[in-house]
Amino acid sequence: MTRIEKKVVIRAPLEKVYAFASDWRNLGRYFVYVHEVKPRTEKTLGEGARLSLRVKFLGRMMDSEWEGIEHIENVSWAFNATLMGLTAVKRWHFARFNDSTQVTFTLEYRPSPPVIGHIMDLLIIRRRWESLYERSFQTLKQLVEGETEAAS
Repeated sequence: MTRIEKKVVIRAPLEKVYAFASDWRNLGRYFVYVHEVKPRTEKTLGEGARLSLRVKFLGRMMDSEWEGIEHIENVSWAFNATLMGLTAVKRWHFARFNDSTQVTFTLEYRPSPPVIGHIMDLLIIRRRWESLYERSFQTLKQLVEGETEAAS
């Protein structure tokens, strides 16, 4: 099992960070690899929510489906995400950190096929995801902090 974790502290109130990050319309603004997001259900967050995404990964445009598996307002949310025939679990967790908010994001997946997939994951795929998520959460930080400063 591969597990990637990213943390970022954002100088903004938890409720504001949560509202921005969990709004499906903002996913393409901070996830640097997401090019298009479309809801497939009226519900866009939590169990049963479904989103279709157009993403660029490893130099190719691909389709991904996200299905909500949990949601606790202002605390956490999670999706099962399918890409390249694999399903990964993506989780966001939000916590107050002094006058700021700490966002913890985890991605968990099992490389496939077992031997070749594991080697490809070690050599290429994991590093690429780590880089994309590092850039994405720095972008989230910049966007939310910029909106917070503009509102002040």
